[in-house]
Formats: sequence, C-alpha cells, structure tokens
Amino acid sequence: MSNQKWTEGLSDERITVLMAPFKNRSVNEVNYDNKMKFWKNTIVSECDRRHRCSFSVNELKTWFLVRGRSPLCLLTVVEDMFREGIIKSQPDFEQMTSQSNSNWSTWAVNTLVKSPLSWSVGRIKESILSPTPAIDEKSEYIVLQLVENQANELFNTISVNDQSQILFMDDIQNRLNKIWNTSVSITSTEFIVHSLEIRNKVFVERGEHLVANKTLVKIASGDKDVEPISELEKNFFKLKETEKILIGEISNMDFEKESLVKEAKSYIAKNMKPIALTYLRKKKEIEKRIEKQLKSLDNVQALISRIEESKYNAEVLQTYSHGLAALKLSSKDSGLTIDNVDETMAELAEVIDEHKDMQSAMGSLVDVKQKYNEQELEDELADLLSKDEPTTSNTGKHHIPDLPNVPDNSLEGEELDLDRRFQLLREH
Repeated sequence: MSNQKWTEGLSDERITVLMAPFKNRSVNEVNYDNKMKFWKNTIVSECDRRHRCSFSVNELKTWFLVRGRSPLCLLTVVEDMFREGIIKSQPDFEQMTSQSNSNWSTWAVNTLVKSPLSWSVGRIKESILSPTPAIDEKSEYIVLQLVENQANELFNTISVNDQSQILFMDDIQNRLNKIWNTSVSITSTEFIVHSLEIRNKVFVERGEHLVANKTLVKIASGDKDVEPISELEKNFFKLKETEKILIGEISNMDFEKESLVKEAKSYIAKNMKPIALTYLRKKKEIEKRIEKQLKSLDNVQALISRIEESKYNAEVLQTYSHGLAALKLSSKDSGLTIDNVDETMAELAEVIDEHKDMQSAMGSLVDVKQKYNEQELEDELADLLSKDEPTTSNTGKHHIPDLPNVPDNSLEGEELDLDRRFQLLREH
C-alpha cells in the first residue's frame, strides 16, 4: 500500500486545474479525457491505499482536501464511473446473487465489459430521453475491481484446503483487521463477503445463533463451491461456541475468586474478620458456580469429541467403500474371477506334474549308463595300480635292477675301437 499523497509531484497550477469543475468536453476533448482519467485512477488508488472497496462522494471530498478546499469535479467523475460500470451502488451490488451456471468471471465480464458497451450504445438515447442518473453524495458506491481483489486476498488467507469452516461475520472482520493492520468497518467486511458469495465461495446465513444478530458465514474449502449450512454443522458450531463461552466464563470466575481471596486477606491483616468472612462466603459461591460450569464444559466437550469421532468413522467407512469399488472395478477390467483362478491353478498343477515326470525320465537315463559290473571295474582298477607300484622281494627289500656292464679300459679294446673308426672312414 502506497502512502504517497495524490498531489505529490503536481504543480500548484496543475492542482488548480484538476480541482476546478469540468468544462464542456467539446471545448477540449483531450484535456477533458485526461482529467477524467486522472481522477478515476486517483479515486481507485486512494481506496486501495485505505483498504476500502467502497466510498461516498462526501468521503471523497474529505480525502482530497487541498488547503481546506475540496475538488468541484468529483460528482461528474463519479457519475462517469457509474455509467462505465466501474462502480455500483450499494443496493445494486447487494441484489447481485450467485447463479448455478455462472461464476465471478462471468459476472465480471458482464459488469466490466457488457455493461460499459451497453452504456456506450445507449448513451445518446439517455442524453435525449432521460437525464443522467442522480448520484447520491451520501450513498456508498462499490469499486468492483477492488472488492474482487480484496475478496481473493481474504479467501486465500482463511480458506482451508481439506475442509470448510464456519465463522461469525465479526470474526471475519477481525481477520481483515489483522491482515491489513487497520480498522475495517463491518460494512466493508460485508461487501467483501458478498463478493465471495456471488462466486459460491461462501454461504451467508443471517439470524440469531447463540448471540443475537449474529451472521454465520461458511467458507468453502479450496476450489470447491460452498454448500449450504446443514443442521449438523449449525449444531456443531453452536457446541463449539458454547465451549468458548464456558471457558471464558470459568476463566473470569476464577479471576474473580482470586480477587476475593486477596480482599479477604487484606481485611484479615486489618483485623476486620467479619468483612473478610463475607468475601470468603462469596468465594465459596463462586467455587460452586465454577464446579457447575466445569461439569457443563465436560458434557459439551464430550459431545464435540463424539461428533468429531463419528465424522472420522464416516470418513473411514467412505474410504473403505471407495477402495472396495476400485478393487471390484480392477477385477472386472482384468477379468479376474474365482472360476478363472481355479482353472489357472489346475492347469499350473498339471504342468508342474509333467515337468516332474520329465526330470525323473532324464535322471533314469543316467542310471542306465551305470549298469556295468562294478566288480570287474574294481578288478581292472586294482590291476592298473599294481603295474604302477615297484616290485618287492620276498624279504620285503626293494629289487635292484640290472646295471650296465663295467667298461673295459684295456688297450686291446681301444685298438679295436680305433680299427672300427678307420673302417668306417674308408667306407665313406
């Protein structure tokens, strides 16, 4: 929110021109249109700065005072804004209701596009057949674009994704005060809530609910449209409010009891026991009232707990129902039935038996190869081993193999050897 004053950056001469009444547009169309555009933007910006979605002409005069003088052209500007559909009078705005086949966007198009076009087409007729609609300077006029933006901000702040909630209208007013850190009137709060009501985001019920002249507002959850307040929701809300009231009363009585005790002690210190006894009697009475209120609070909280538990059980049961439906649909799509399962399992058992038979047959072939005389194989193996073992004498000593002849180192032998070598040389 900008705190910039509307006259900032403007010369005194320019301010004087802007605050003067409008001249006939035919004299200077450009200056007329620029001045009109300036004031329209300034009025909307000032409303936004003040966190307002509505204004009256009398309020505008106080907002734009310069040296004790108010602009003389505001009534003409407001009339033009009204014709173009930028603003609506309070009665017209409050008569707008939500439609089952329309939403805020449709309403905004009708209001901000179709209405101005219709006004443009019929402006000549209006100027001829009837005068400009009178603007009441005391009446409230709602800026449609601002009330939409503020309603969106409120809804995004207080809406809960998974559940709807019910609040008093003044509770919403307090929320807006905290959001904008300013004092928001109950009238502005009702305008903002009504804009959400047009979009089916809140349901408003007026009447006596625990406290006289209280208005209940049910806020939708997330992107869903709101449903009317049911009797169960209304009664549950009353229980919650009763719980808050009882807690507040018990807290106040407890504080009052402590105050009486302090007073009694002070009179005892002053040696004024009779007066101290009167305060103690009051304390006893308050303790009895506290005890009764505590029993009532226990009963209310027990009811709240049971209702919340029943809601949870209903949600669990609904979850079971959804899961069962999904399982049935899955079985139906996959063709899974008890007959199909039995048939498949029977075929599986048959195939397994056939596989076992094949394994058994393959094992029997291996047994055929082993049907030799085992004793013959054992004897042959022993014979092979006996050939590889060294022979031993009867005395158990090892047999010494034959040795080569001892060489003859005599000269005759050498001569014979030489003769053989010569003979071989001759032959070659």
